[in-house]
Amino acid sequence: MVKGSSRKTRKLNPPKNHPSGSRDKDTRGASRSALKHDVLIDLPLDILCEMFKLLPPLDLLQLARTAKPFRKFLMNRASKSIWTHALSAVEDLPPCPADLSEPQYAYLIFTNHCHRIFIEPQHVKDKRTRFHVNTALSLYACYKKTKGVEAKKAWKEEQRKVWLAKEEHAFACELYFSRVREREAQHNEALREKRREQIRVKLRGLGWGEELDITQGQLPYDAYSWGFPAKELTEEEWGEMEKGMIVSMEKTREVRLKNIITMSMINRINTWAKPAYTSFVFSQPPNTILPSIHEVCLTEAFRTPLCTLPLDQDLSADLFENAIAQLPAFAEEWKNNRIEQVLSVVRKSSAYKATPASDVSADTVLPLASTIFHCADCNQKITYPSILVHRCLFAESWQPKPQDFVHDMPTSIVPQEIEIPDVPSITDDFSLLFATKYSVRTWKGMKRVKFDDKAHKHMLAMLDVLGWSSSTTVEEMEEKQPYVECLCQCFEEVTVKTGVQANQPRAITRSITRSSTKTTRKKPAAIRPVEMVATKKRKAARWMKAIQSCGSHKRSEPHPECFAKLEGQNLVLATTVEQARRPPAWMMRLDCFMCMAQGGFSRDALERHLSLEHRVEHPDGMNGLKAYVNGLNLWRNYMPSGERYVDLEDDGSWAWTN
Repeated sequence: MVKGSSRKTRKLNPPKNHPSGSRDKDTRGASRSALKHDVLIDLPLDILCEMFKLLPPLDLLQLARTAKPFRKFLMNRASKSIWTHALSAVEDLPPCPADLSEPQYAYLIFTNHCHRIFIEPQHVKDKRTRFHVNTALSLYACYKKTKGVEAKKAWKEEQRKVWLAKEEHAFACELYFSRVREREAQHNEALREKRREQIRVKLRGLGWGEELDITQGQLPYDAYSWGFPAKELTEEEWGEMEKGMIVSMEKTREVRLKNIITMSMINRINTWAKPAYTSFVFSQPPNTILPSIHEVCLTEAFRTPLCTLPLDQDLSADLFENAIAQLPAFAEEWKNNRIEQVLSVVRKSSAYKATPASDVSADTVLPLASTIFHCADCNQKITYPSILVHRCLFAESWQPKPQDFVHDMPTSIVPQEIEIPDVPSITDDFSLLFATKYSVRTWKGMKRVKFDDKAHKHMLAMLDVLGWSSSTTVEEMEEKQPYVECLCQCFEEVTVKTGVQANQPRAITRSITRSSTKTTRKKPAAIRPVEMVATKKRKAARWMKAIQSCGSHKRSEPHPECFAKLEGQNLVLATTVEQARRPPAWMMRLDCFMCMAQGGFSRDALERHLSLEHRVEHPDGMNGLKAYVNGLNLWRNYMPSGERYVDLEDDGSWAWTN
């Protein structure tokens, strides 16, 4: 060595002088012999120290486990500077606490194991409380050695400060780990974004750049079905997913083109069909049953110019002159078709089965107050013409098929074939029209509706009591709104007065005792007859409410009268209560004739909906639209949910024995 040089030439494992033929116990075996002459161990100490300072704490721990010389050196107090340098290089890591050595601290922080054993008492509610057994025993021994009250108090205060310092250090460690997790998440997300960008580059190279631009770079679902690992994309992975990605991009392209087609069709309908349709609707009196706009567009006269001409071709008014001229005739044909379906239900009923079909018509039978239908879905009783727009008779459908309209249209639909490149789901003018989502509800027919023979008989009995003719119409009943007293057994309230429970079976009861292997049969208790009292409270109701609650009679009626005419003070009482219970205007829900959304709008809300959502313009402006909406009253033929009976004075009760 040159004089004056500060370089240390001491080796980590200096050679020993052994007698000839002798063997050191540390060098027995081939592996130990190779380790002894390892090039790394034979490096100068200062070079090793510089190398060690470049390693993170976990690598130092793992290096110390590879060879005894490394362990002996790194676990020596003289190597503290190496550990201190390694720990200080870790971002946001709190300094090593005083009660741990640097290797112990590194082992505690950077591995999944703990070198101390903690016990959590079961009775301690604070889940943060832990006890290290040896430490607790040591503290207890130290406390016992401390003499004097003041000394013990000072000792406790000192230990409290130590504990607070540990708590503060523990909180700093928790903050460090949270930041480590945050940096790790950011790193993984950066890798995933790089992977996504690599997939985008691959797709753009295959010609799918326009689809990626439309979706703002959003990849199809197939790209994420791999779990989307936080690593760069490999050629092997791309080869496995390329085919599925191309299929997904083809679907994306179809959706993009279909959206363009949809906007073009909506623009055509709004420009040419909707003005003619709304003008025709407002030319009819309110509450006139008319086809919806999607049914009008389904007619061949409207479908041909709307759907069969190229979408980039400009249309003209003369193309729709014939279609607009046919609107009144189509509306009449549509209504007759719907009415004929209703009449077929009436002709099959017991009440009109023997009546000639020619005598059961829309003019003679349907308007009668005694013509009442029952819906099996909502259990409501409905009259004409409300049955034509009853919500249960329509099916929700976003993309209906031609067979869905066998009951809806008066004539069958014959789709016309069209060809739109890259959109295989659109093959005819029908599917093109309904790509606009204009169809919200489609007519299902009268399968779930029957003629209510029981309500028919009850209504005839009510008319007889009122002294009115059996030819009284629904319109006349709605205008007069008569109240009647309800007398039949449909309005009785049955209560159990004495005896065993009403649903108790009349059979011998058996009980098995688990403590004995022998089955014990108890003697049957004496069963007393059940006395049930049917209390007949006097009730009054508006005509439709009374009919709505009437059903079939399961036993003979001791009082054949079903209803009684309400007169005098009772009529005044019923009228007063009815006026107080009348629902406010905002509760009276109306349907939208444009989108066929039922029962969702008050009068003001429907007016705003037609004006803002559908851009409907009345020939007389907003005042005309308001007057038209105010004239809608088809909801009156439904029973308002808020209406109840009016209780009159009781007239006693009667009972029977079961």
